Amino acid sequence: MDKSEQFCSAPDPDYPYPKIERKAGRYDQLPELEQTLLVKDYTYQKQYASIYFVRLLHLRKIVLDEAKKRWGSYADKPTYVPKALDVQTDEVCYIIGTIYMDMAMKPNVLKDLTAESNLSIPPQPEKYRSETNNISLEDESGRVQLIGPKLDKESLVTGMVVGILGKEDPASGAFEVYEVCYPGLPKQQALPSPSKGDQFVAIMSGLNIGSKADIDLNIQLLTEYLSGELGSEQDRMDSASISRIIIAGNSISPPVVKETGKKKTYGYDATSYDASPMLQLDQVLHELCLTADVDLMPGRNDPVGIHLPQQPLQRFLFDQSKTLSSFHPVTNPYWSKLDDTVLLGTSGQNVDDIYKYVDGVDRLKMAEDTLFWSHVAPSAPDTLWCHPFQDNDPFLLKDCPHVYFIGNQPQFETRLVEGPEKQKVRVVLVPSFAETGDIALVNLSTLECKSVHFNQLNLSPSTDDADMMDES
Repeated sequence: MDKSEQFCSAPDPDYPYPKIERKAGRYDQLPELEQTLLVKDYTYQKQYASIYFVRLLHLRKIVLDEAKKRWGSYADKPTYVPKALDVQTDEVCYIIGTIYMDMAMKPNVLKDLTAESNLSIPPQPEKYRSETNNISLEDESGRVQLIGPKLDKESLVTGMVVGILGKEDPASGAFEVYEVCYPGLPKQQALPSPSKGDQFVAIMSGLNIGSKADIDLNIQLLTEYLSGELGSEQDRMDSASISRIIIAGNSISPPVVKETGKKKTYGYDATSYDASPMLQLDQVLHELCLTADVDLMPGRNDPVGIHLPQQPLQRFLFDQSKTLSSFHPVTNPYWSKLDDTVLLGTSGQNVDDIYKYVDGVDRLKMAEDTLFWSHVAPSAPDTLWCHPFQDNDPFLLKDCPHVYFIGNQPQFETRLVEGPEKQKVRVVLVPSFAETGDIALVNLSTLECKSVHFNQLNLSPSTDDADMMDES
């Protein structure tokens, strides 16, 4: 029975309808990595210098090994200078340190605090870059200014640890850059051999529940598809191959204040805020959790602190879903292992901030770069808010994932990245569902990825009904 016959005919009692069961996958929350993302001390009285020191201490040896492999065979035999301030004039050498970008358009906390008219958060520019950028390399000994045309060809962000080959310019005292060396992809566990049949993880972001009625209708279509209630027999079988659902942040619309005519002298009136988006999200999660395990990551617009790593949303916010064992509030960033396939994802703040540092608009390339930088969010804590960790940097990439997804991006994009030691990483930009109607499906065995598009029914009588679901 083909798809059209199923929709246009009554159920046939003699037709052998197959029993469809959802595939169950092995799940490992990777507790060692999870513990690094959980904040146990919420004090902000500590300095952020420690996180830079831990980052440099971990990545310096990795960058040094890569630099020796890359520059050790050069004819002029460049030497490694452990301290940036010990560089000798006209001596070709390489140094290792942390990049610092001094940009006129970059937010400055001290400048904002001293401004007389600082009554609200100043508007954020689309790009921090300008013609007067000043790039430096910093280590324990001090800071050295970097110059040279090579810098215009590199994607540099404050906080990344790199090796720089060049020599000191006698006229300015700055370090002229010849080449830049990055840490590279970390080691990766072997990808399991393809199993019998396909098994997918569904990744979505930016549900933005409560913003518009048509978006809520799209979400209803999405919920019915993932629950196996929408489409033909083949669609339901495809839905059954999805073993887990990941929601990568911005699940509800930003809060909207309702005008009640009352004014409160101190603070704000909690009754003036509309709680319906959270109630709708709870209903959606409850429906999904009845058929599959759901991991809910927080995002910039969700009711949780915006400092990275964002902590799991409190279960008490979800009256219906909190009682289900298949409901899993998780951190942002988020590590997990599904059937020996390691996944790492963020809700998009890291790439959104990197986008402001570089001239280009290729967000997929920016996400790939973070893998080769061995750091998910190098601009934290400079322009990306994070907790003041003292003994560790939770954004370091000590292991290479098989799937790396970034939520709340403008459009769906994906690419398979391969490393020099046979690493394979499926990088996925997951778009905002409210803006595009797209979700991503990743095959856990083959790392193949596809998008599924949802479009609400067109209720206008003057036009034909639109397709509810398109797969690309």
